[in-house]
Amino acid sequence: MGRVDARTAAIALTVAVVLGDSSVVTIALPDILVRYDVEVVTVAWVLTAYNIVLALAAVPGAYLARRRPREVAIAGLLLFAASSVTCGLAASFGILVAARAVQAVGGALILGSALELLRARTGSRSRSVAIWGGAGIAGAALGPAVGGVMTQALGWESIFLAQAPLPILTLAAVSAIAPAVNAPAGRPHVAANGALLLVSAALSAALFLLAILLINGWRLEPAAAGAVLSVMPVAAIGAGYWANRRRSGSARAVPGAVLIVGGLAALALLPRAGWAWTLLPQVAIGAGLGLAVSALTEWAMHGRDEQSVHGGWTIGARHGGVVLGLLILTPLFSADLERNNDRALAAGTAAVIDSKIKPTEKLGVAQDVLAAIDGAQGRVPDVRPPLDRRAANAPNPDAYRALADRLEDELDRAATSAFGRSFWIAAGFGLLALIPLGLRLREVDP
Repeated sequence: MGRVDARTAAIALTVAVVLGDSSVVTIALPDILVRYDVEVVTVAWVLTAYNIVLALAAVPGAYLARRRPREVAIAGLLLFAASSVTCGLAASFGILVAARAVQAVGGALILGSALELLRARTGSRSRSVAIWGGAGIAGAALGPAVGGVMTQALGWESIFLAQAPLPILTLAAVSAIAPAVNAPAGRPHVAANGALLLVSAALSAALFLLAILLINGWRLEPAAAGAVLSVMPVAAIGAGYWANRRRSGSARAVPGAVLIVGGLAALALLPRAGWAWTLLPQVAIGAGLGLAVSALTEWAMHGRDEQSVHGGWTIGARHGGVVLGLLILTPLFSADLERNNDRALAAGTAAVIDSKIKPTEKLGVAQDVLAAIDGAQGRVPDVRPPLDRRAANAPNPDAYRALADRLEDELDRAATSAFGRSFWIAAGFGLLALIPLGLRLREVDP
């Protein structure tokens, strides 16, 4: 790809942050849920609001950037920085969601102008698209992992407060670039953008549902979940690096979509709870992300003179797909999780009755378990602490530990099963993406 100077790197990093914001708070959602005392379906709007507005504002933002990309970029950078600070300091859930929407408007202005600024800086259309697309893939893939580490170390608010200075620092790089005026834009590439929308809908399950499963379902700490999810961006970046050496878009897009479908199907068929079972599916999904998204982005922009506008169409397609996935899958997995938790509770009741704990103590144990369930606040309840406390003062501690193991096993199986249907539907989105890809395989590849 050639050497990247400091100004080009600053713009690329900002693009990565803007696109990473579509998923960066995924692992922080349980903490946000507790902070504002809202339901799981409600807290998902922290993600959904950003993606909806970014999808809707991407093309208008790109048209604004056609003639004056530098000025539009500066406006977007200032707006993104100010709204990021507002998100980090939000006193209510409504303010947080509103600030996320404003943040997305700033992001749309940045993304719409970044392509033209990169082309002016690099002097190459293909190189600017490669830098812009690669930064976007890295940001989207790294978002959950970075967000998890920051949430664990500094609190979820730090995600927004830490990213606010970057747009201000990028102002200097943007102000020094004088892009050329472009020709009128042509029509968007419907097939490529349609495939990109469906692939993104499938990926929303990997970037959102998997994080929720790790934290809400299997009770991992945010940093641990972020570490587990780091497998996906590593695979995506590695596949993207390899993809840059391939000219054929179809040779990347079709295998990429197939890998995403296969990885999601593997997540739907997990044999048991445990983060280790997610690693190979994540490798497949990450590699598919790195291959398919880069190829479809290049395909959508191939032969189009107005890069900013057609880049806006790809952003609209990508985040429209994320919104489609979130709106369909969030209520589905929430209902499945509640239903499976009820089944696990029934099985847990039987486990308490069958346990070797003294009959006179079983009622108190059942009350402790119910209290843990009531205090779970959207997560699968952690029943071990109250049982461990009882075991410490009991003459038969092994009976309490055995009961805790059995209850955790029932709850873990319930959580794992609850996500299966959503992963299957997400895999279906990936399969549908193969239709426009198949119809266009004979088209000349970029």
